[in-house]
Amino acid sequence: MDNQHYAALLEKFKTIRVMAVGDIYLDEYVFGVVTEISLEAPIPVFEVQQRRYNPGACGNAACNAAALGGKIFMVGVVGTDGNADIVRREFNVRGVDTTYLVADPNHPTNTYGKWRAGGHNIPTQEMLRTDTPKPAPISGETEQRVIENIKKLAPQVDAILIGDQASSCITQPVLDAIVECAKKHKLVTLADSRKRAGMFNGIDIVAPNDAEAGLAAGIKVVDDETLHQAGKFLLTSAKNALVTRGPQGITIFAKDGTVKDVPITRPVRAIDVTGAGDTVDAAIILTVAAGGSLEDAAFLGNLTAGIAVVQEGVVTVSNEEALAALTSEAGPAKLKTLPQLKRIVEKLKNDGKKVVWTNGCFDILHAGHITYLINARQTGDILIVGLNSDKSVQENKGPGRPVVNERNRALVLSALECVDYLIIFDDKTPMPLLEALHPDVYAKGGDYNINTIVQIERRLVESYGGEIAIIPGVEGQSTTNIINKVMENS
Repeated sequence: MDNQHYAALLEKFKTIRVMAVGDIYLDEYVFGVVTEISLEAPIPVFEVQQRRYNPGACGNAACNAAALGGKIFMVGVVGTDGNADIVRREFNVRGVDTTYLVADPNHPTNTYGKWRAGGHNIPTQEMLRTDTPKPAPISGETEQRVIENIKKLAPQVDAILIGDQASSCITQPVLDAIVECAKKHKLVTLADSRKRAGMFNGIDIVAPNDAEAGLAAGIKVVDDETLHQAGKFLLTSAKNALVTRGPQGITIFAKDGTVKDVPITRPVRAIDVTGAGDTVDAAIILTVAAGGSLEDAAFLGNLTAGIAVVQEGVVTVSNEEALAALTSEAGPAKLKTLPQLKRIVEKLKNDGKKVVWTNGCFDILHAGHITYLINARQTGDILIVGLNSDKSVQENKGPGRPVVNERNRALVLSALECVDYLIIFDDKTPMPLLEALHPDVYAKGGDYNINTIVQIERRLVESYGGEIAIIPGVEGQSTTNIINKVMENS
């Protein structure tokens, strides 16, 4: 793996201009609690506490491309309703240009909702999903305005990303206009479709997942053998196909007949795969537009998807996150930088999660550590572990420590189910991290009490409404005891 080559491609992403064309959804997430059963009907009363929004379908791919550094212009259709205003606002917040959106009063903004109740010490439970009626394919003046906007934008961009989910915006005339403009202006094109991956004649790359590829080819069960049948079918229209296969990586079907599997090089435990295909699409189009090969695109698609799937909900992956994940020093997926953690904690709190912080050396992980971390995690919903760097361990414990270096300690901790995120810090105390993250709970080991912990840390946590949790220790369990026993028996 040539990290310098991939790092150079990621840097070049910042110079790439992409037109995203396709179906747009407004994803609405409603959070609250059930307070009672209605007196009028045997149904729960849902007290709404928060609403969050995210552009979905092709809109999410556009947002991912913007987060990865590209300059993105969105072409699609929304209504003239309040949800259209929300879509525009959410695009703008994420750095996507909405100048070329077409507003159609006869085309209500596609909106997909999830209602979840619970939070804090009560697990959240999805109660209801809402949707708008399936939209008809655009036609007439609306279709013509979309085509005109594609032609206006084409001379200004390097690539076109096509997202077809509701089978509404990507009509045959719209697709013909995209192919014509791409040929005229020498633009890279990529398409993804939930149900119609075989329709993209003249497009450079089609990038469905394996199930979507099978659906397009009329194959019910996609396995190693039938995947190749599906790939060959896709090449009857598109020039190349990159089929995503989850933990098995991406398979390339190239126009020259080459078939190559590009495996995942940074294995992760997936938490939520929602929207990961959009992340892959964004990475592929930017990579190829930046001069990378199909194999480069598959590698960076795997890399960025791996960052997305270890987080809950629909997320975008930043250029910084992708660059950090490239390096061998990046460590396990749970290990984050402070800017990454700040974004994660903000989202967790917005989702009603109770964030727990603890920190320590965790040198030669033992039963006492494990018991402590499990109990700390039970005081909230998410556990973040601040891991003392080798430098700070030496300052705190002397020149003979740590026995295990920081990267290996982080890798071992990341394997624990009770640990959600990690950060390595050099400071002698975690004060700068507490100030930046404001965890809801600060967990300390049982060798402390509320009066013997560092009082400046206590005052900080209590000042913003956080709480201190003293976690009982396990008698006789310590790294020092283990080291002494090894020395005695050596």
